[in-house]
This record gives sequence, C-alpha cells and structure tokens, in this order.
Amino acid sequence: MFKLPLLAISTALLFSSCATRYAILPPDAGVSPDADALLKTMSTRLASTKQFRFTATRTMPKALAEKMNQPAEAGIGVVVARPNKLAVTVTGKGAPREMIFDGRTFTVVDGLNNFYSKAPLPGTLDRVPGHLAQVYGFQPPLAEFIVSDPYSGIKERVESVSYLGKGSVNEGGKTVPCQRIGLQGGLADAELWLAVTDSLPRRLKLTTTKTAGSRVIMDVDFLTWDLQAQVSDSAFRYQPSAGSEETPMISLSEARAAQN
Repeated sequence: MFKLPLLAISTALLFSSCATRYAILPPDAGVSPDADALLKTMSTRLASTKQFRFTATRTMPKALAEKMNQPAEAGIGVVVARPNKLAVTVTGKGAPREMIFDGRTFTVVDGLNNFYSKAPLPGTLDRVPGHLAQVYGFQPPLAEFIVSDPYSGIKERVESVSYLGKGSVNEGGKTVPCQRIGLQGGLADAELWLAVTDSLPRRLKLTTTKTAGSRVIMDVDFLTWDLQAQVSDSAFRYQPSAGSEETPMISLSEARAAQN
C-alpha cells in the first residue's frame, strides 16, 4: 500500500509559513509569454511521463469543507503509473483516506471509520475522473493532472486562458521563478503557477466568480514532484486491514432514490 510518511511533516511546515511562500513579481516590459503555450508545455511534460508522483496541500474555507465533508486543510499524495494505475492518499483531520485504481477496480478507503468501498471500473486513467463524477458524484483530487492529456481536459472546463505575470515560490529557502496563468470559467476562476525551470505546477488557486468580490474557495500548494519515480504494482493493491468492513459505493441515482 502506498504511504507518504513525510507528507504530514511537509504539510505542517507549509501551513505555518504559507504567507511567505509566494510572491507576485513586477511585470516585465515587452511582450508577455503565450499562456496557452505554457499550458501545453506543462501538459506535454506530464503526458510523456509514464510513472510519477507528487505531493501537495489543499486548503479551503471551513464552511465549504464541511459542506463537502472534507477537511479544511489536507495533505495530498499522488502516484501515477500510466496507462491505468493510480494511488492517492489524503491526510487531514482524523485518519487518512485513500483511493486506489488498478485498471479494473476503484477502491476508496476511509481510515477514520475503518471501512472501504469498491466499484468496478475497467479502463485507463482517462476514464476515471468522468465516470466517478457522473456515477458517484466525486473524483480523485487534482484529477486534471493525472490524465493523459491535461491540456485538453483543462481547456474543456474553462472559457479562456490568459497570462497574469510572474511570481516566485520559496522552496526550502530556494527561490523558484514561476509564470502565472489565469483560467477563467463560468462558475470559478483559477490561477495556475508553473515553474520556469521545469514547467510543473507549484500553485493552483480557485476563486469564485458568483459572489460580490473575489473569494478564494480552494488553494493548492504543490510541494514535490518526482517524474522519475520507480513504482511497483504493490502501490496499487489494497489489502484490507484487520477489522475493516466493506460497504457498497453508493451511486448518485441510488442516493436520490433513497431520499424519495
């Protein structure tokens, strides 16, 4: 089973220093970079990588987190093996939750309540986010970065892409220059920070466009990337722990029927 023993430590350090992690830099004179081209470069980098892992933290307003039954502050660890394997660990208040996909079955593990649910899901990673969202009403966190073509997936969900300027990220005392891309949507806007050095995401900030003024509804900080990860198949197998109980994964249609 895939574990992230250092994720909780990294999360605590980031939450304590979030205010000093990012800086927006003054604009340069001259022609701005092509935001769409920057997005394509990121997508190509991830799409061409067969196995990779990354860690991140996610924060959201407490009221929204409670509505979504999610912790307001969470650490996220993701391992991908193309074309059809995924392991996700989400740590926050209480025991960790895990999601495992082995190309045939999608498993969700609730460590807090010691139960797990399985759903048949044959196919590749590209099928996972859409199928889970349509049938069960959820998808893995940061799913847009695990599919084989992140660029197309992001473009389908936004109305426009724009260049917002430069920024910098403090990574362990080292300054990483970034390009900031704006992703404008109908319900929310996003700001994606891509490192100049490797074109990989460092920040994803979502703000609502349906309220008076701009309000952050989610802020994701990418802590580490490993595009040369050596991952064994054991990372994508789930072995129930002693005393754990299997419960059905309830679909949206079943949930609606139970309410009537």
